[in-house]
Amino acid sequence: MIEFIQGELQLKSSNYLVVQAGGIGYRLFAPSLTIAKLPAVREEVTIFTYLHVREDELSLYGFLSSEEREAFTTLLQVSGIGPKLALSILSHVPVSELRRAILLGDTQSLLTIPGVGKKTAGRMILELKDKLEKQAPWAEENSEIGRGHTDLRSEAITALLALGYSLTEAQKAVPLLQEGQDYSVEDLIRLALKNTAK
Repeated sequence: MIEFIQGELQLKSSNYLVVQAGGIGYRLFAPSLTIAKLPAVREEVTIFTYLHVREDELSLYGFLSSEEREAFTTLLQVSGIGPKLALSILSHVPVSELRRAILLGDTQSLLTIPGVGKKTAGRMILELKDKLEKQAPWAEENSEIGRGHTDLRSEAITALLALGYSLTEAQKAVPLLQEGQDYSVEDLIRLALKNTAK
């Protein structure tokens, strides 16, 4: 198993990247959300990898964190989800939001992901909910500012869900906090309700 590849980023495409390490160019399939967070070409990167082995091919998948990779391998445990669909899911939904949707049984949010139908969404919730409750949470994206802000936002989203909003509506309504902003959960809920009233 290749744990990670550290080297120079040579190419960024819509669904894969190429990293040169030790005179070898590694092609790694990656979620588009991961590719969007990569530095410029020719910069040094560390990519966590997953090697998928089939009879007729070996495919490398790349992620910016071990938590992101864990989310990918967890999705592969669901019957009917292969690497392509797992990649598509992580290309459309950040890992923290995916975890939340599964734990809350929010089928509607999962159905907004291309390639995920009612049966697949149901299987994701059925097969992963118990596992996720026992696991340590997948990390928030690196771009999130601080665990405290993330927790406040999660509480505000949970409050909106209790009011009957879907996970997608709640996530759109609750603003992302920037460095230096000092909001309480109540402030965030008020802002979110204003946003939904627009």
